[in-house]
Amino acid sequence: MIDDLTADRLEDCARLFVRTFSAPPWHEEWTEADAAQRLGDLLATPRSAGVCAVADDGAVIGFVLGHRERVGREDHLLVKEMCVAPDRQREGWGSRLLAALEARLPEVEHWYLLTMRDGAAAAFYEAHGFRPASRVGVYVRP
Repeated sequence: MIDDLTADRLEDCARLFVRTFSAPPWHEEWTEADAAQRLGDLLATPRSAGVCAVADDGAVIGFVLGHRERVGREDHLLVKEMCVAPDRQREGWGSRLLAALEARLPEVEHWYLLTMRDGAAAAFYEAHGFRPASRVGVYVRP
């Protein structure tokens, strides 16, 4: 089942986030408290939108979360976080999550996100209509 991502699911999403992004290819270091802070902040962002996939046993197995931003006369969606449990990847959950969020936001035509350039995540997003930006670069400091 796919449902709206609400505050009552944040703890489960934070655990999933830590498990997913600790694994390859990310190898990131997160605590559940830090993940809960990040996801809570994102969910509290004005005009945020998210959905989560829930297994029959009630476990959260994936989610996508972002927020709408006004650009000229249009809304764009910045996808901030998306993950599917490592043991549930390649079962179509990511595709269903994107489709469910898109169905909830029919007015949003332009979506964007940041991810690693190469690898499975980039290939997944490209298979769903995303493409590398041609005019925009990401700058970091330091």
